[in-house]
Amino acid sequence: MRTKNELYQEAMRTVAARRQVARARAEDAAPKPKPPFPPCAMQKKRCGCGGIRCALAGAAGKDRTEAAAALADAKQKLTALLAQSGRPADALEPRFVCPKCQDTGSVNGRACECVHKVMQQLRRKEIEALSSLSIASFDSMELRYYPNRADEKVGGAIRPYMADMLADLRSYAEEFDHHSESLMLFGNAGLGKTHAALAIAGIVLEKGYDVIYVSSPDFFSKLEGLHFGADPAGEEETLMQTAAGADLLILDDLGSEFNSAFLISSLYSLLNNRLGAKLPTIVTTNITDGALLEKLYTEKISSRLSAFVPCLFAGDDIRTQKAAE
Repeated sequence: MRTKNELYQEAMRTVAARRQVARARAEDAAPKPKPPFPPCAMQKKRCGCGGIRCALAGAAGKDRTEAAAALADAKQKLTALLAQSGRPADALEPRFVCPKCQDTGSVNGRACECVHKVMQQLRRKEIEALSSLSIASFDSMELRYYPNRADEKVGGAIRPYMADMLADLRSYAEEFDHHSESLMLFGNAGLGKTHAALAIAGIVLEKGYDVIYVSSPDFFSKLEGLHFGADPAGEEETLMQTAAGADLLILDDLGSEFNSAFLISSLYSLLNNRLGAKLPTIVTTNITDGALLEKLYTEKISSRLSAFVPCLFAGDDIRTQKAAE
């Protein structure tokens, strides 16, 4: 799990590599030393020199008319020579992935939107590597796997109930902002809780927010190992700060981790910090009994989780159904 700054630095390296590739390809496409290309190379050089002279004249407060005219003439001759050789006017220019920043990663001193896009892509890959599923969409959640029988827990037939539930979760993702509520997706194993959480993550990432996904047993096990072992780089604190400060945190499979005093303390601190900062969190769990939840995690944590909007998943294990097909 990388911090937002680490993602930014990696995104900038990716964009810088794109620029190098674009310039290298432009160099490869440059005229070779045989007719009619040498004049093209000469005119391209004159364009560059003319641009420098024009800029220097402006910086010195001098009249740029003559330099600008020479630059325009050189560009016109270059375009004509390229046309004679059957090439477009921009044949010798680098083809940048992002024309807005020309793959520099910056526009007017601010990070270009292409950098944020790369950050989203990197975070998406990270989430898919950490989770058991790839980031999918709500469209891939097939209602046919939810039975049409009645269930008193949902107050009617399961399938229409789940159709409404998934539609509400999709709306939650599409309307997500920093003021969104926290959700608890709970129900028996294999009903699509993690799938739905990752579908939300995909939409929220596309909206430009940073999403952190952690598997509860893996995350707290790693924290505990760092806490009681060697941690010279302060990784434990960095992990907690990254999870606590994410625009959206998905804490998957709560209840499957090894219970310990350290777990209780860390989980309480994480939930309390995010609730205090009013940052949305999505928790998935197979625990459906509130009394068991309080017994496992203490009344303090149970009270924090009671502030989450409960989303009950009902039906039969979908993985078992698919395996039998």
